[in-house]
Amino acid sequence: MIRAAVAILTDWRTLVLALAPVAVLLLSFGIDLAEARVGDDPTVADRSHMADKAESALLVGATCVGDVVLVSGNHGLILRSADGGKTYQQIEVPTRRMLTAIILDDQGTAFAVGHDTTVLRSRDSGLSWQSVYCDPEADLGLFSIQAFGDSRVVAVGAFGTLLISDDGGDHWKQELISEDGPHLYSLQKSAERLVVTGEFGSIFESRDGGDEWTALESPYDGTFFHVMINSPDSIIVMGLRGNLWEGHPGRWKRIDSGSEAALFGGCRVGPDEVIVVGDEGRALHRLADGSWSDISPGERRILSTVILLPDGKLQLFGEKGYRGTDRPSAVKPQDSGKGDR
Repeated sequence: MIRAAVAILTDWRTLVLALAPVAVLLLSFGIDLAEARVGDDPTVADRSHMADKAESALLVGATCVGDVVLVSGNHGLILRSADGGKTYQQIEVPTRRMLTAIILDDQGTAFAVGHDTTVLRSRDSGLSWQSVYCDPEADLGLFSIQAFGDSRVVAVGAFGTLLISDDGGDHWKQELISEDGPHLYSLQKSAERLVVTGEFGSIFESRDGGDEWTALESPYDGTFFHVMINSPDSIIVMGLRGNLWEGHPGRWKRIDSGSEAALFGGCRVGPDEVIVVGDEGRALHRLADGSWSDISPGERRILSTVILLPDGKLQLFGEKGYRGTDRPSAVKPQDSGKGDR
């Protein structure tokens, strides 16, 4: 799902992290990157393989709307739950490519994106899927996607790739968000704007649905793997070496994450509460008062993302599939920052 080359690399694990979250996951687990790509054999159908142990595979993206949970991962893997994450079934899809992100709206339209500029669409809450875009010759990955309004869909990916549809995914136009071509790993939306983060400390903002983008002042020149829009004037960005920042251009506060483990994803669990997860089993809780607490579950497996289930519990995804955990209660916070910038 994700590749990059950043800053000064001091050891092999940092190199892996610099390559990207999915590369981190794959290489850390001893999986050849080539296994995540479709082979050149034209006799092999480009469809997902129905795996016996799908629920313990590498899981990267997840989304929850009502009782429906959709999860994406390696080799075209999509899991679907209709009971709020209690049980899952694998859904056959028309690709064997790594699927890096997945979204679902309350009308039942879902999108998944991945390697080779692959975009899949479902109109029945993930029960069936069709390929609506794929360009293997471009050798680009898509890493994040958002849909809004009646028909606009926006995806971002490798080398500054920006993919836009204005008809609900039937047709697409490919552009660059920046001529510098940073890999773009996370695209998030609010009522007011779209925000994208990526390598080289890139933070871009659009106020018109993705037509025009503005580069924002960044607190860090390394890779940001994920962004969360915290309020109309505040975002949370996270990435390499435990970098976790909150605020806005001109006034950033660095949060002490407690380690240099990379941070890959997160979700909102209340109006002012979020959960952030990453490498080495790191899990952090931002409380409503703005303080942060370490709620790591004690396992050192890589966590790629987390979602809040309808029953109020959390589900963590990444290495070796998923696991559930209770939503954290307010606990005594750790030191919440290292000063403002």
